[in-house]
Amino acid sequence: MTKSSRQTVDVIVIGGGPAGTTVSTLLQRMGHRCLILEKSSFPRYHIGESLIPDTFHTLERLGLLPAMRESAFPVKRSVRFVSPSGTASEPFFFSETIDGPRASTWQVERSEFDRLCLDHAAQAGVEVRQETRVKKVLFEDDRAVGVLAEGAQGEVRIDARVVVDASGGATKIGTQLGLRGPVPGLKKASIWSYYRGARCSQGADEGETLLLTLPQRGWFWFIPLPDDVTSVGIVADPEYLFAESRDLSRAFLREVERCAPLADRLRSAQRVGAIRGLRELAYLNHQTCGDGWVMVGDARAFLDPIYSSGLFLALSSAEMAADCIHDALAAGDVSASRLGAFEPRLTAGVDTVRRLIHAFYDPEFSFPEFLRRYPEQRPALIDCLVGDVYKDMSVFIDCLEQMTSPP
Repeated sequence: MTKSSRQTVDVIVIGGGPAGTTVSTLLQRMGHRCLILEKSSFPRYHIGESLIPDTFHTLERLGLLPAMRESAFPVKRSVRFVSPSGTASEPFFFSETIDGPRASTWQVERSEFDRLCLDHAAQAGVEVRQETRVKKVLFEDDRAVGVLAEGAQGEVRIDARVVVDASGGATKIGTQLGLRGPVPGLKKASIWSYYRGARCSQGADEGETLLLTLPQRGWFWFIPLPDDVTSVGIVADPEYLFAESRDLSRAFLREVERCAPLADRLRSAQRVGAIRGLRELAYLNHQTCGDGWVMVGDARAFLDPIYSSGLFLALSSAEMAADCIHDALAAGDVSASRLGAFEPRLTAGVDTVRRLIHAFYDPEFSFPEFLRRYPEQRPALIDCLVGDVYKDMSVFIDCLEQMTSPP
């Protein structure tokens, strides 16, 4: 490939989802030329529809709050757990630990939310190329220096000072370098679909996320979306989910009927979406940044959807990474240590979330019993549910460890 056919930017971002648009929008505003390469054409379907309140800061910094408030996305103020018998807990209202507008968030239709984020990035000056596939990240002396991409105008080499992997579950760099692997002790599968006309909560509880627990230590999510549509999905051990049939539809419909509290809410509803699934949810990369490159969002890892942490971690990791990339570019030092300076803080927060996930799936652990034994930890538990985990959570973790071993 000749020099004349090559292009150069400051930052290449692989993927135009919420993590990719967040890091590129912020960096573009800081004066760096950013290019998003997105393999799909927006709007496109995606799962992961529930925000948690601590995304507020990032959305505010991006300037997206006015658009969110004008949208049709249901407002989410709480989370409620429902036992297999149908007994519902008291709702965990985010306002118990947060004051003002930050105490609520939204349930989002991802095709619309992601399109909104991508359009916002373009309006900030980010160059966006859809239907453009990154074939390979290019390295020189173990430092990322650009990508080889293919789009409507054919194959092109694009050079960059920093390459950001925001490719989600595709984990472009992780796959290319052989960094991706399973999460020990966290092997779950998920199947989901959509219903219109389900019986949702009303009043102050309208828009809440319901987590319906199953005797087998699995659970269903029940998330209200615009236009009277509800997202319904199950997460459980694959050995249980597919013990009777490997067919996604048969396994999903069987479990919906077995979960009496859920079946009751869907009694008059009509399924309006395809039944989709993933036979393995959790993964991580054992290295998440290097010289000239860094991962954000699901490209780094995905644990479990139980506490709706996916979009939160995508937005917060991208915001943290943007500040470190800016400092690295300004200093002329794009080493792994400079680009990944945010990682200790992020990793500590993710560890708190992982411990809470581990506790949920521990058959010897009970959150009601935990709160009876440690009632003073209720605010800390709500902090986890809202995403306020980038702080000292050692006392809460110590209490957890009295009832469940760490992962």
